[in-house]
Amino acid sequence: MPKHHRHHRGPHGHGRKRARRGAVGRSILTLLAEQPMNGYELMAELDERSGGKWKPSSGSIYPALKRLEHRGFIAETANDDDTKPRYELTDEGRERLGEFNAEGDGTPPWEGEVSRHGEIRGAMAELVGPARQIGRFGSTDQVEAATAAIKETTAKLYQILTDGPTEETE
Repeated sequence: MPKHHRHHRGPHGHGRKRARRGAVGRSILTLLAEQPMNGYELMAELDERSGGKWKPSSGSIYPALKRLEHRGFIAETANDDDTKPRYELTDEGRERLGEFNAEGDGTPPWEGEVSRHGEIRGAMAELVGPARQIGRFGSTDQVEAATAAIKETTAKLYQILTDGPTEETE
């Protein structure tokens, strides 16, 4: 299929859905409320429950797990085979999950709507242009400042994946 026709099949041409903001964190909390799991099990369960339409990458699951653990919503649990860490919900995590559910419509995150993929693609295109110009023609100070801004933005995007928007990201 020609590259310009792939969008008819969904994001990345694979028919998979993109999640709503905060869906990764909410999904992790929702699944861990049922039983302890490791990152791989979480990804497999989300893939299965969404009928193959949504499977967060390891690049979104593992940072989300660390962030949720850091915030006290999940904790590593004793593991019989000592290979991959398993996580379980804490009391704070149950409380946060209750808040997520109260804010939403009761639909599990993996059954959510497709996001406005075109909007984010356009925003990325707007970012790439000046970043390339700075990379090619900028001074050392400009390159350092641009690199720091991109790293800060990346961290904020991971925060959105984990928790949804905050006052800083809205």
